[in-house]
Amino acid sequence: MNSMANNEDFDHQTISGLAAPDKRTEIFDGHTKGLGLRITPTGTKTFFYRYRFNGRIRRFTIGRFPGISLSEARKRVLKLKVKVNDGIDPQAEKQKKRQKTEPQTFKELTKEFEEKHLPTLRESTRTEYKRIIDTELIPKLGKYPINEISKNQIISLLDDKAYKDEAPTMANRIRARLSRIYTFGMERGLTDSNPVQTTATYKNGNTKRSRFYDKEEIKELWSFFERFEEPTQSVLKMLLICGQRKTETMKMKWENIREKTWTIPAELAKNKQPHDVPLPDMALKIIEKMKPLSSDSDYVFKSPQKENQSIEWLTRARKHIQRYSDVPDFRPHDLRRTVASHMAELGVNRTVLGKILNHKGLAGDDQVTAIYDRHSYMEERREALDRWNSRLNSIINKVKR
Repeated sequence: MNSMANNEDFDHQTISGLAAPDKRTEIFDGHTKGLGLRITPTGTKTFFYRYRFNGRIRRFTIGRFPGISLSEARKRVLKLKVKVNDGIDPQAEKQKKRQKTEPQTFKELTKEFEEKHLPTLRESTRTEYKRIIDTELIPKLGKYPINEISKNQIISLLDDKAYKDEAPTMANRIRARLSRIYTFGMERGLTDSNPVQTTATYKNGNTKRSRFYDKEEIKELWSFFERFEEPTQSVLKMLLICGQRKTETMKMKWENIREKTWTIPAELAKNKQPHDVPLPDMALKIIEKMKPLSSDSDYVFKSPQKENQSIEWLTRARKHIQRYSDVPDFRPHDLRRTVASHMAELGVNRTVLGKILNHKGLAGDDQVTAIYDRHSYMEERREALDRWNSRLNSIINKVKR
């Protein structure tokens, strides 16, 4: 290891401009004795404190730059010096604490975050954090040691969501939640730095999409839906028949279907209120078709991979449609908007449409009327969905092959 001499001009700009060396190198601050910066051939820059304890040279890792700033690193060294002067070995203390309580992996950090921080948040915020942790973060980062997750790993995760999944707004949400988890870890001394802080947000992340499909595009998409195996084919069809949200539809359970009505339970609905969806004939035929295929599961659309209803198989279908169909910008969520647009064209009024979609803004509900009116407009909803069922049948049958 090549060690460079102290530098009296050590500052943020100097550190930022340091190029990656051929082999690991240490630079020592001329301002604060004992503060060092380790630079690896990959360009990673990590602050550490070098000190002598019981006659031996020791090193205590402070954290990565720029997640830990130069001024913050200097402050931490001053605190560590106090411990050394009091006869406490900071590195030994850190190792002892880690053995007893410190989470070793990102998954363990999120578990502590859920136990200690989530209870302080509103229920809706807790639910969103939990969803992002379980579906977006743990599958990609869960197994890795906290302090070994690189900025490049995080950028790759966010880029996949923003560009491959074409969801920059969700990428920004994931970024914000992940950054807060790292900040929690730093506040509790469980991780050295927050590598999310220096990643960029996605500029198109706040642009609302208004895409819906015309009759010819609906014909094209339906023909592609029928090329997929079950349950992918039926899930995509159900999204276009009923206009409900993707996750709610994928997690439809047998126990929630009664008397030609599907009840989306409160814990699954976005507004956390039970939502009743009248089922038109096309939907009932699909559900009947699924019985011999998934009667051994709680779910109508039993995942071909896992019982936890992973969305990966639907993601593959989306990418296939985008690549091979005449609707290259296809997204499953656009089917919901398509249903709303065509029903409005059929003369369904805004309130009924809002009740069908469980969209508080469209329905004009406030917190009180949303609960009181749960069963209101059921006849109007059923009639509207039946009208859309008839129109969709007409569109599809014109090109039925």
